[in-house]
Amino acid sequence: MNKVEILEYFRTILIALLVALVLASVATGCSKIIAEHHSRMLAKISNTAKDNELINYLIERYTEEAKKNPGNYAINVRLGNLYTLIFNYGHAEEEYKKAIEKSPYGVYSSYLGLANLYLKQGKYTQALNIVKQLKNTDHKPLLIAKGDFYMNLGDIFWQKKKYNTAVKQYKIAFFYYKKVDSDKKEYAVNSILDCYNKIADDDYKHHSIDKAIESLETALLYRETSVLYYKLAVLYKDYDPILANQYMEKTYATDPGLINFDIYEEILLKLIRYYYSNGQDVETNLYQHKLKAVKNFQKRYVITDKDVHINLVSMRVKTNFFKTKQKIYVKFKVENTSQNDFNSLYVIAKLRYNDKVDDVFSQRFYSKKKPLKARTASPMYRFKYEYTDKDEIYSAPKIWLDFYVGKKENMRKIPVYSIEVKRE
Repeated sequence: MNKVEILEYFRTILIALLVALVLASVATGCSKIIAEHHSRMLAKISNTAKDNELINYLIERYTEEAKKNPGNYAINVRLGNLYTLIFNYGHAEEEYKKAIEKSPYGVYSSYLGLANLYLKQGKYTQALNIVKQLKNTDHKPLLIAKGDFYMNLGDIFWQKKKYNTAVKQYKIAFFYYKKVDSDKKEYAVNSILDCYNKIADDDYKHHSIDKAIESLETALLYRETSVLYYKLAVLYKDYDPILANQYMEKTYATDPGLINFDIYEEILLKLIRYYYSNGQDVETNLYQHKLKAVKNFQKRYVITDKDVHINLVSMRVKTNFFKTKQKIYVKFKVENTSQNDFNSLYVIAKLRYNDKVDDVFSQRFYSKKKPLKARTASPMYRFKYEYTDKDEIYSAPKIWLDFYVGKKENMRKIPVYSIEVKRE
């Protein structure tokens, strides 16, 4: 074999392997991430005339095999997958239907192949009718594959911003995943929560507070999160301050960094007035004490982007002689623009590129004995970060340096400064 023939041989092997991956994804119900990865890989090998020629060659070979083995449904499934690769959906549909007619009871790869083909074509009702033909059994791969189908259908409606329809599909997927205790059920739950959050936001914009509350409380049935607690606290604020406070206390206990403390204080003041007007002195005193504690917590630990400023003194990027390494040198000062001293401040710097983030600096500054006084600036701090041409960041078209600060270790750090890193 000459060099060209060897290359052609390996290209054919590559395509055959990728086709096998597609078959495996249909037969076993691979995850969304893996399926998308396969799709991207397959797209790369089917975007040239040469690649299409090789796929057509495989189609010819499998067509000959189908004639020799007319009862083998798996060959028709393979042909259906190959026709799908070159977007020949008409022939793909024919092959999947032939496979369904030939496949023995309990085989579902042909059904799901056709159903997923219909999803690609936007024929959602037909796709659902195909999947509904599959009997529910305790066969784990089948149930996971059905869950994957409904997740994909939900994703389609999510992209169309039809969140009420999408959440129904995600719930069905969750049912199948939960039945076999698949790890994918967590992915389904995340999608359900995302939908209910979007639905609640839309209801709130249209002043349907009751519907927004109903959506968020339904989401809590699937998983309790600090974000849901906080949103419910805000929604209940003007209608039921007792319930609002219950949700706010849960937020305070789990993620106080989410809280707008002006809203929290407003809720507590409503409770104080309510209990005072009803002659409930014990409860009145209790929430007065709570209000004082919250104000003290806010003063000590809560920070906003108006309270602190990062003054970048200098930033330079140095490349070594062989152009294999780069170092970023940063000098900065922290300015306390608030009315209170900083007894503790966590400063974090991150490099952001290609939708990725690297932590490059993290340090706690100040103490009660050595605070950063109000309306003053700190001494100059510095750090450096090194990476090589083997790291993705080296070839990134743009790099950003972001600073985050916070007063408490276990609270969310807020972004306060960002600048593009200029390289020579």
